[in-house]
Amino acid sequence: MGGTNGEVRGGSKAETYQKYVEVVDGFGDTFQEHHPNPKYKKRCKELMAQDPKTGEWVLRYHLHT
Repeated sequence: MGGTNGEVRGGSKAETYQKYVEVVDGFGDTFQEHHPNPKYKKRCKELMAQDPKTGEWVLRYHLHT
C-alpha cells in the first residue's frame, strides 16, 4: 500500500479546485482514497489556505491506494 502527498495552487479557489480534480482524474483508479474527497467541492474550498507571499490559494492533499 502506498500513496502520495502534494498540493495544488491557483489564483482563485475555483481554479485551485479544478486543478485538484484534474490531478485526481489523471491518476485514474490508481488511488482509491482521496483526502480531501474531490466530490465535496465546498469542503475542498474550506481546506484551502492563501499563501501570504504569493497570494495563491493552496490545497494540500493525500491520495492513498
